[in-house]
Amino acid sequence: MAELRFPNEGSIPEFLAALASPDDTHGALTAAAVAGAMGASLLQKVAALPQTLPDADDELTALVRAAAALARGQEELLETVETETAVKLFAARNMPQASKAERAERARAIQLALRAAADVPLEIMRLCERALQHADTVAGRSPRAASTDVELGVTLLETAFNGARSTLEAKLSILTDAVHVTSIGEEIARLSHDAAAAVTAARSSVRVPPA
Repeated sequence: MAELRFPNEGSIPEFLAALASPDDTHGALTAAAVAGAMGASLLQKVAALPQTLPDADDELTALVRAAAALARGQEELLETVETETAVKLFAARNMPQASKAERAERARAIQLALRAAADVPLEIMRLCERALQHADTVAGRSPRAASTDVELGVTLLETAFNGARSTLEAKLSILTDAVHVTSIGEEIARLSHDAAAAVTAARSSVRVPPA
């Protein structure tokens, strides 16, 4: 099985080849995290352009805070894939199950591992939604020449959010804790609403170059 590594640990072609491997079961989630990180990076770049920097102190403070938040978001999105949830799930599924007690313990371990695995796409959704909240700050102050970067950054974050949500929703059916599933469902709905509103706000603020 091809080893899935980030571009800073190998070449981009190697990363893409691993992502395309049919043996990898976490490729979609990894792609979502990387897409979100790329989107945050593009917005961070636009925020740092000399043409973007405002003269008013309060606007400059808001832009600097947005850029710093986007930088943290980029790092945290990449960190979401550096988890050991898959290893824990594999270990749980290979626990002994000869007796009733062993089977019960194995089932509990699997559920704990599945809950940990569900936390990853949920965290990606949170991080993307948070980055999108700062997109409007950047878009409203960006020069027309940077409109493509802003549009692409917002689109990448939106796509990453939707990809993580689809992955998470697929995992909910195998969780047995109804209260926990309900709680996740409520957070999915809230994050989806807030992310959609942030996307709309950012896109409406983009200064499109004249035709």
